[in-house]
Amino acid sequence: MRHTNLRIHAIETFIAIVEAGSMREAGRRLGLSKSVISQRLGSLESALNVRLLSRSTRQQALTHTGRNFFERCQKIIEEFQLAAEEVSDPPGEFSGTIRVAAPVSFAERHLMTVFSEFSRRNPNINLQIEADDRMHDLVGESFDMAIRIGRLSNSALIVRRFGASNRVVVCSPRYLLEKGRPSSIESLESHCAVAYANITSQAEWTFRRGPEVKTVAPKSHMRVNSGNLQLAAVKDGMAIAALPLFLVHDAIEKGELEVLNFDWQLLPDDLCVVYPQNRFLARKVRALSSAIIAHVGTPPYWERGMGQDPQAVLHV
Repeated sequence: MRHTNLRIHAIETFIAIVEAGSMREAGRRLGLSKSVISQRLGSLESALNVRLLSRSTRQQALTHTGRNFFERCQKIIEEFQLAAEEVSDPPGEFSGTIRVAAPVSFAERHLMTVFSEFSRRNPNINLQIEADDRMHDLVGESFDMAIRIGRLSNSALIVRRFGASNRVVVCSPRYLLEKGRPSSIESLESHCAVAYANITSQAEWTFRRGPEVKTVAPKSHMRVNSGNLQLAAVKDGMAIAALPLFLVHDAIEKGELEVLNFDWQLLPDDLCVVYPQNRFLARKVRALSSAIIAHVGTPPYWERGMGQDPQAVLHV
């Protein structure tokens, strides 16, 4: 074996190809052309004198040898990156790339400030933000971390819960004039709602009152895959919705939306930072996570900033 022909960037490129699922996508993530990606893979296979990937114009797949090599090298590269980071970055300074996934509406309203400040303080960091309301495959898409909101149970991820995302039932003054005010949580089932398509359970709303739990299912004439679209539909007066306070607190303060208060409280979601289990948690990723958590605060700043006590709004 010609060990002298092995290059660390070729191994990193091979790992990126496997994780991305294609040479084109690996090139996009690494900022390289497909031809450079192909050349690096070819040089690695030539140095090892083995075929790592069986590939055609339509698909690629790891060979048996390639899978073993990938699993070993993935751990080695991560250890190498961690060692390089510890040696090259002075305390409190960071470099390299951080890939973050986050929901669109939450990122737009509450994360861009902390992302911008983190970038200003760390000019050698390449911060890549993927704002999307779908659930990303953190391992397959090579994300270092993600912000998720909900009740998570995926054991393939490391989950760090840092707060509660309280939700309220809201509607516009126009809706109340046209449709009337729901008198109880049971009466919600006779009202029209706009549902969030990325969560299958959105068709049902679960409420709590002390030890009691009750579920109701409002009629849903519209399903959207964006919290921003839900908010817009409710402001237009076409429906009610169960929405997080981080999304609606401004509209409530401005009088554009009204909270429908009952003796019951919607079950809150969790605010979480999640990480892939098979990745080392680099100092720069821990630092960004801590900055996000500190920025949001406990309780979250959008609840503290409301004109009235959010506990009173929620009838806790």
